[in-house]
Amino acid sequence: MAALTGMLLAVPVLQGPDEPELPEIRASELSVVVPEIPSDVADLPQSLLDPPTTETAAPETSAAAPSAADPEPRSAAAGGGGGGGGGLGSAELFGGPSSPWVQRLAANAPLDPNSAEYVRGLNAETFKMAMEEWSIPIYYADASTPRHDVPLTVDWAPVGTLRDVPLPSEARADPMDDAHLTIVDRSTDCVYEFWGAAGSGGGMSARWGNAIPADSDGIYDAGLATRASGFSAAAGLVTAEELRRGSIEHALVFAYPDTRSGGPVAPATESDGRTDSSSALPQGARVRLDPSIDLTTFGLNPAELTIARAIQRYGMILGDTSGAFTIYAEHPQSLGGGAYSGLLPQQTSLDMSNIPTQHLQVLDLPAQSDRDSRPVGNRCNGY
Repeated sequence: MAALTGMLLAVPVLQGPDEPELPEIRASELSVVVPEIPSDVADLPQSLLDPPTTETAAPETSAAAPSAADPEPRSAAAGGGGGGGGGLGSAELFGGPSSPWVQRLAANAPLDPNSAEYVRGLNAETFKMAMEEWSIPIYYADASTPRHDVPLTVDWAPVGTLRDVPLPSEARADPMDDAHLTIVDRSTDCVYEFWGAAGSGGGMSARWGNAIPADSDGIYDAGLATRASGFSAAAGLVTAEELRRGSIEHALVFAYPDTRSGGPVAPATESDGRTDSSSALPQGARVRLDPSIDLTTFGLNPAELTIARAIQRYGMILGDTSGAFTIYAEHPQSLGGGAYSGLLPQQTSLDMSNIPTQHLQVLDLPAQSDRDSRPVGNRCNGY
């Protein structure tokens, strides 16, 4: 992976060093396959480097299934990106009116001329959802939560400490090597996030961390996030609450093995893309399910249908390089026991291949940007 950089562009609506070799993905296990990293960047984290349509039984659930009749998409501005016309969804984090995560896509949003080839590449992979490994636990804090300075230890870190972080005593990182951890401070409306987190409370450290206002768009202006694209790790997740409600009203984030070298496209502000093939997607690309298809005809269970509808209405945005074509559920370890009971089986990852990814479309791609990653201060990180 190459050096960290990125810059934010205006667009239409629309993961550490010495990584272990991981096993091949199976239906109940998610792994991340990382290619050999050149020695001059061996200390960069994976998150920040260069910076079928068969019917399945529905899970037992007390939650109401989504309505069988999918309403016709609302009209939106051509281009399918931020800017209005398509109406706004909602998200607990990063759901403001200018946020790309809540822009509902126009049915006639322009497609990229290379969309069909990109979709063939995506369909060469099995569609997965990370859940108990390689995902994002989110803990909540308030004004009474003890605050600590968290040392940032990776050699390249431009800042050595993330200060005054509220750390709930129960907060623990994802168990895999990337060790993601997110804290949402309800008293300040700040989102603190870490890559390579270890320890707890006043003994916590991390390889890298940053913070961003929860009422922002969840995108770091010049990269240096804990996702390779400059996106907050808390953006675009599938939550248990949304699945139980039967509605996800925002775009999802996804990762993919073949991310294009040469920089991101908006809304991404950095990239760890390293592939030169014609089917490689740049980070920041937005993909959706064809709005003309009736998702109720594919035999999807309630959770699958809820996720598929979000992809159809809001799309999913490429935010990282990984060993699989993957979306992300909020990590159940931060939710308490049984959060996904009756909604999803409790597994390291879930096979999402019932969702008809053969009907994906890639929206028109902006030009790739140069990369210029640097710490940018905000009211939450104090940089």
